Amino acid sequence: MTGAEIEELFERLGRLVSATKEHRGDGAAWNYTFPNGETHRYVIRGLKSHAAAEDSAFNLLIWIWNAKDYLKKRGALLGIDGRMVEEAVNDDADLAVCADLANLLKHGGLDRRSRSGLNPRLGKVSFRAPQTALASLTFRSFEVAIDISDPSQVEFRLPVLDETGEEIGDAFRYATSAIQSLEYLRDEIEGAA
Repeated sequence: MTGAEIEELFERLGRLVSATKEHRGDGAAWNYTFPNGETHRYVIRGLKSHAAAEDSAFNLLIWIWNAKDYLKKRGALLGIDGRMVEEAVNDDADLAVCADLANLLKHGGLDRRSRSGLNPRLGKVSFRAPQTALASLTFRSFEVAIDISDPSQVEFRLPVLDETGEEIGDAFRYATSAIQSLEYLRDEIEGAA
C-alpha cells in the first residue's frame, strides 16, 4: 500500500462526502395511509430522494471502515503493528460507531462484538427544508406537492440509534468526525515512518 494509494483513498472519501452534501435530485413520491383509512400522496421535486440520501450515507460509512484496513496495510509496510490502528479505532468513540454501522451494512448485522458497545443501528432518513428553500407547496385533495428551489438549504438527517432505539446522534456527523480521526491516524502512520 503506497502513500499515493492512501491519498487516493482520502480523495475518494472526499468525493463521497461531497455526494452526501449534494441534495439536488429527481425527487420522490410516496403514499401514507392514515388510521382512518385515508391515503394521501406526498411528492417532492428538485431534491435527492430519501433512498438516494441513504445510499450516499451507506457508501460513505462503508468506505470509512475500508480506510481502516488500508491504513493497517500501509502501517505494516512501514513497520507499524496493526494493533495500533485497531486500538486507535476502538479508542475513538465516533470511529467505533462508524465501524459498527459499516459492519452492520456489509454483513446484515453485527457478526462480532460491538466495537462501540452501543450496538448502533440506523434510523430513517429525514429532511428539514426551510421556507426559503421552497419554490412552492401545493395542497390538493389527498396530495401534498413540494417543489424545492434551493436544495442546498435542506438539511438531511440519518439518526443513529442505540440498542434500545434511543437516538444517539446523526450518521453524517459521526462520518465527519471519523474522517478527521482517520486523517490524524494517517498522519501519525506516515510520521512514524
